Amino acid sequence: MCALPVTDFFSFFPNHLRAQRLDQRMHQQLGESIAYLADELQRQLSSDTHALQTLAENLKAGARYSPATFGLYYQATQALLDDQLTQAQERLQQLREQTPIEAAQPSIKTLDQLQPNTKRALYQRLMDTDPNTPFTIVPPPAATREASVKAFESGLRRLHDLIPELAAEFNAIIHEVILVVGDREANGYDFAGGSCYMLWGALFINAEFHSNDVAMIEAIAHESAHSLLFGFTIDEALVENPDEDLYTSPLRDDPRPMDGIYHATFVSARMHWAMSQLLETGQLNSEEVQQARASQTASKRGFFSGYKTVEKFAQMSLTGQALMNNAHQYMTRST
Repeated sequence: MCALPVTDFFSFFPNHLRAQRLDQRMHQQLGESIAYLADELQRQLSSDTHALQTLAENLKAGARYSPATFGLYYQATQALLDDQLTQAQERLQQLREQTPIEAAQPSIKTLDQLQPNTKRALYQRLMDTDPNTPFTIVPPPAATREASVKAFESGLRRLHDLIPELAAEFNAIIHEVILVVGDREANGYDFAGGSCYMLWGALFINAEFHSNDVAMIEAIAHESAHSLLFGFTIDEALVENPDEDLYTSPLRDDPRPMDGIYHATFVSARMHWAMSQLLETGQLNSEEVQQARASQTASKRGFFSGYKTVEKFAQMSLTGQALMNNAHQYMTRST
């Protein structure tokens, strides 16, 4: 595991060594949790836990696994806590069948291309857990699926060419990119993308929302920043405000928990940085320059609007304070 000075570990800027460390810690922690679960199943139910113990040892030894592995663990443990034994047994069996990821680069697929079909259903369930804000995702239309994959690949190539440090961080923490569209009738709103702490390593991108490489790079910077923040919550939450306490913020039309406002504020700074980096390359055409500047301005406005709420109301942990302070320093110096 890579060693980084504390000052570098909480730096605002992308760092692929830190990203690798966060990814390793997430997998190792999952391994420790599965090992504990296996011990309890064996002790209380006399279950055969050899496959689970092997999975746990692989995770602790550094093997990387699909986001589905994380999601199945969360669902299995929740089902056990709820005394839903049939569902728990199904999830545990699926968990036993998980195998390590061999590819060094993230896979890029549409939702319908995920195999087995139970994986697609798992992702849809875990991305739609907020009863107050539905998030129903479905595959892109058949006629546009191939084009949506190529559009993301194009944006990712430009990212590697123009902002290699962000691309390296992205590759370290994102293992699957899933292209989706929203069910507008069910959701009632559009979205650029999404991620979920229970699906570590998964990034969901709206296949209909990003019209060109600049928009796609902004989406990658946006959504991968959320994933990065999830990685920092291994030891403590970023904010300690209760989830039931809601706050108004210019970043959202509806009141939201402080954790969501904190995320949106930090992510706005990351999008501002990404657009600034693109502009500094001198490799954009005139239309792309105009788009990047508009996004840069919007992100700046979003950050300082959100920061007012965070500064006034957030009960930040030491981790949350360090990360937000560094984001604020960047934004202040960039203006």
